[in-house]
Amino acid sequence: MKSLGRSRPAGRWCRILGVVVSLIAAPWSGLGVRAADLGTFPAWTSYGLTEALIMGRDNQAANQPLVVEVGNPGNVLLSGNNLQFPFGGGLRAFYGARNADTAGWEMGYFGLYGQSASAVTSIAAPQFLQAPGPLGDSLTDQGEAATLTWNSTINGAEANVFRTSTDWSDRREAWRTVDWIVGFRYVSVEESASLNIKSCDCEGPYVPYGVHTSNNMFGGQIGTRGRLTRERWAFEGWAKAGLMGSVERQSQDAIVDYQGFLQRAASSSAATGVGFIGDINLSAIYRLNDTWGIRAGYNTIWIGGVALAPNQFSFAADGPVTSVSNGGGIFLHGANLGLEARW
Repeated sequence: MKSLGRSRPAGRWCRILGVVVSLIAAPWSGLGVRAADLGTFPAWTSYGLTEALIMGRDNQAANQPLVVEVGNPGNVLLSGNNLQFPFGGGLRAFYGARNADTAGWEMGYFGLYGQSASAVTSIAAPQFLQAPGPLGDSLTDQGEAATLTWNSTINGAEANVFRTSTDWSDRREAWRTVDWIVGFRYVSVEESASLNIKSCDCEGPYVPYGVHTSNNMFGGQIGTRGRLTRERWAFEGWAKAGLMGSVERQSQDAIVDYQGFLQRAASSSAATGVGFIGDINLSAIYRLNDTWGIRAGYNTIWIGGVALAPNQFSFAADGPVTSVSNGGGIFLHGANLGLEARW
């Protein structure tokens, strides 16, 4: 009996996805499998994994001026796309069951927590800085320095069914498992951003302007996953893509100027849209025993059609902010390290 080791824009992303799927399938294209070689299929029917994630992040944020020089608004000192997120931590977990050569199901969770970025700019007297537009004069008097902060948390869940097949190759002395996946996916992106402009008088006015966004995305996804297992080593890769409906909400803090007068009341608005998620992983697995294995790999994830917090800043003086800017995108990339179990 053979034993199984525990086995920028959407257009560009789709092309990348196609290349990766081809690369995943290529190593198996030459596996010659005969009925006599199959032997007995592996006995395990359940599996689970838990992985720590270390992910970097690039944003498709609007190049909107947020801080300019007083009297020279063309000199933009800080804009919405100046922020760069450092690598941050997260978690991924899956649990599922499968028959070696028929079908299976799985449920998964994905989260990235406490992502935070900031940018600072300053100017020397006799020049001063301020926010642009009609609200610029309300946020500070003779601004000297400005700080922009951005905080973000991403959570997601998925439930999939898949058609699966497992074959043995005498030539490679390896098991090949291929899954064709159909499922449902949910993604939540919660964000806040704040702009603070300090006066050149250290004891003077300091008026914060804060915005908040909430994105709830849900829809169907399709994908493929392959695994090649030889003795204690296995190599696994998946590529999944989903078209998502999205409900976005933005809210604006009240703006009270440095003299204590209300310039704009707090407001909020909501919108619906269409988003996209693409998810690629390549991992190597080393089997510790018949049940446990160590996983390490690399991931890329694209989330499109998101209302990013800095994109919601509005410097119009009159009336509430009623629109939601939901054309942003998030590109995540980084490593995974964890354990899997198959029993």
